[in-house]
Amino acid sequence: MSMRENSSPATYKTKCPSPTSLLRRHSYQARKSLGQNFLVHPSLALEIVKKAAIPPEGPVVELGVGLGTLTWALAQTYPRVIGYELDQQLLAILKKEKFLPPHVELRQGDILKLDYQSLAKEFKGPLVLFGNLPYYLSSRLLFRLIRERKVLKSATFMFQKEVGERLIASQGGKKYGPLGVLLKLTSRLTPLLTLSPAQFYPRPEVASMVLKIEFYREDIAEEALVFEVVKKAFTQRRKTLARNLIPLGLKLEQAKEILQGLGYPEKVRAEDLAPEEFVRLALKLKDYLKAEKGV
Repeated sequence: MSMRENSSPATYKTKCPSPTSLLRRHSYQARKSLGQNFLVHPSLALEIVKKAAIPPEGPVVELGVGLGTLTWALAQTYPRVIGYELDQQLLAILKKEKFLPPHVELRQGDILKLDYQSLAKEFKGPLVLFGNLPYYLSSRLLFRLIRERKVLKSATFMFQKEVGERLIASQGGKKYGPLGVLLKLTSRLTPLLTLSPAQFYPRPEVASMVLKIEFYREDIAEEALVFEVVKKAFTQRRKTLARNLIPLGLKLEQAKEILQGLGYPEKVRAEDLAPEEFVRLALKLKDYLKAEKGV
C-alpha cells in the first residue's frame, strides 16, 4: 500500500487530529500485541523534530507511523517523508482522514524486515530515521541497525525510559550492557527528552525517552569478533569475564592469561570494561588463538 504525491512542507497548513478522536471516529482499539501507544500531542511531536536538529536536506523515514502525529510533525520540516506501518487498518484510517500532506508517502511493511540498503539506494544517500518504537522490538531493531549502519545517518527514536537508560549507561553499573556497548562503539548517543505516560494513548505503564543516535559508518577492527566478544562477555553477569569468554574457544586459564596480559585483575567483570576496551580484548584474543594454532 502506498500513498504519495509531490509537495512542499512550506505550503502545508492542515491541523493534526488527536489520536483519541481518530480512534473514536473509526471504532479502532489500540492493539497491545503490536505495542501501540500513540503520541498524543502534535506540539510535542514538533518539539522532538526540532530537538533532533536534522537539516531538512532530504527525505526522512519513519518506522511505525501509528496514527500519524509524528508523521505530521516531520512533514512540517522535511521535503519528503516515507512512513512504514505494519497495521493496514491504521493506514486505511490515515488515507481516509487526509490530514497528512501530499509529500508524505505511506508504505505497509514490517520494520524488522525492511531492506535498508535498497532504501538508501532509492534516496541516493544514508538514511535519516525517526520512530516511536514498540517497546517489545526496540532491542532487536537496534542490533539490526548497528549492522546496517553504513547506509544510515541517524535515528531519533522513542524508547521505554528504562531501555534508554541502559543504552546510555556508563561502565561499572548494572544498567551497562551489550547493546549499549555496541551502540557506543558505532554511534554517538544524545538524550533529547523524557516523556511521561500521559503523553501517549493508551497510557503505557512507564515513561519514555527520546534518543538521537548518530551512526559512525566506519568499520571497527575485527568487527564480527568484537560483537561476539561483547555478547558473550555479558551472557551471565554474575560470572567473571574470564568464565564468560570460555565459549569463544578458550579454557578458563587461557582466558585469565589473556585478561592478565591486558592488565585486568582476575575477578574483572564485563561491566568493568569501557566500550573501546572490548576492541582491545578482541584483538588480543585473536592474536592469542592464532599463536595457539601456530599460525
